[in-house]
Amino acid sequence: MSVVIRLSRAGRVHLPYYHIGVYNSRTRRDGRPVEDLGFYDPRSEKEPVRLNAERAKYWLGVGAKPSATVATILKSQGFSSADWSAKKAPTKAEKEKKTTARKASAKKAAAKKPAKKADGAAPAKKRKPRTVSSRARGEKAKKA
Repeated sequence: MSVVIRLSRAGRVHLPYYHIGVYNSRTRRDGRPVEDLGFYDPRSEKEPVRLNAERAKYWLGVGAKPSATVATILKSQGFSSADWSAKKAPTKAEKEKKTTARKASAKKAAAKKPAKKADGAAPAKKRKPRTVSSRARGEKAKKA
């Protein structure tokens, strides 16, 4: 799941304020957040931004990408762009190294498993007896 930190609008006409929240990237603008981090009131002079910095730092560390507006708000709150841009996609060589390591461990695990029987057939599983279908029950009820 790709996670983003963005604003959702609230308030009435010409008097907006915004909730800062963590959202799945596919949710609509005013959809339900995964977690609410604070608010931004552009019209307020005494406290325009209230942000839970600890939780914001956590989500940035996990890999949440802030929107452009939220990035400027985070910078004004003392965060640096290195907090969210430090995560890089793995290179092709790193991916291949991981894949070969996983294949090697799978081979070791397969070598440790006991050999199958000579005929190679697995024992048959017992099935539960079938119950009377609802259709058949209805026909029996009509006859009675």
